[in-house]
Amino acid sequence: MNLIKLIGRIDSNNAAQFEKEIMDAVANTSVDEITLDASELEYISSAGLRVLMKLRKIANKAVPVVNVSPDVYEIFEVTGFTDLLDVKKRLREVSIEGCTQLGSGANGTVYRLTTDEMIKVFRPGITLNEIEAEREASRKTFLLGIPCAIAFDTVKVGDCYGTIYEMLNAATVQERIREKPERLPELAAATAKLLKELHQTEVPEGQMPPANRLLHSTIDKISEDFTSDELEKMHALYDSIPPMNRFVHNDYHAKNVMETGDGDLMLIDLGDAGSGNPLIDLIHCCFVYQMMGSGAMEHTDDEMSFIDLTYGELKVFWKVFLETYCGNTGKAETLNKKLLPFATMQYLTVAMSHPRLPKEYHPAYADKVRKQVLSRYDELIISLDGVTEDFVQ
Repeated sequence: MNLIKLIGRIDSNNAAQFEKEIMDAVANTSVDEITLDASELEYISSAGLRVLMKLRKIANKAVPVVNVSPDVYEIFEVTGFTDLLDVKKRLREVSIEGCTQLGSGANGTVYRLTTDEMIKVFRPGITLNEIEAEREASRKTFLLGIPCAIAFDTVKVGDCYGTIYEMLNAATVQERIREKPERLPELAAATAKLLKELHQTEVPEGQMPPANRLLHSTIDKISEDFTSDELEKMHALYDSIPPMNRFVHNDYHAKNVMETGDGDLMLIDLGDAGSGNPLIDLIHCCFVYQMMGSGAMEHTDDEMSFIDLTYGELKVFWKVFLETYCGNTGKAETLNKKLLPFATMQYLTVAMSHPRLPKEYHPAYADKVRKQVLSRYDELIISLDGVTEDFVQ
């Protein structure tokens, strides 16, 4: 990447010199590699914008302009140049020194920033594009009428990025259960009812990404552990989930649902949300509550799962949750049997794709996929036919 700094004021007095310098830079490198750094740009007039228009025509694409101040960004926006160039605002710096930690998850840690704001600080390695995608998913989810925290802004926190959200007078469902374990059945039922309501939300075409993308991308990450035929069958099993256009959270569990002081439930962590079949959420819930709570995991009931509930609590939670979602015990047991092979495949492949799992464990996990899932391929490939109509609608 060839970074060209834009400094001071660019107007009719120096636009000609600015054009010469830009075109000299283009002559000496590929225009595809040019990025304009506007961190020191104080003002740009129509004369300067015309130079950028020439650069846009040469590049035949939206040239990146980064670190743009709010004042200069307004000029780009008013003139329509935010549609012609890839203009990125300069992120403001935020300090979390002295802030109270509210929670922590796989991707970051949440702090109380002000009375009205909280901030999610993402872990190193999570890119700005990924963070912006999560913020955009939160915005789109909110516009669908789904209860969730409003995302305000993306900021810098030291060497990391953060997203500022409205401060909720709320705690996660997991935290509520830790405070009062006797509330577990009540909260399991409430989260199931919320998910059932969410699954009635139709997503307009193109508004959110396909929810099944994560299932397929997980398989792609571990392609070296399986034959091409096995990979094809694993993808085909996920493709056998009938297509739909309903809202899917894609990471629905007790740490990603919050209960407000008024008893209402709200969603958080919406970066993976998409449009698809509600079965995708139910498979993930089965993975979290049934697989993580399974006796086959050889955990005792007083040990804690990754969502900080004991394995015994997970079993109870899942039973109440699925019975509430399905409406009765019989339907819940039938659906659980259909979900379990897909949840098993998701559990094992997610574990294999996680960087913390040593590579030497991969052969054993892959063998479990073969024995517990792929050996039943002919049966499973048609097992979800009609399930949506029977259990989800």
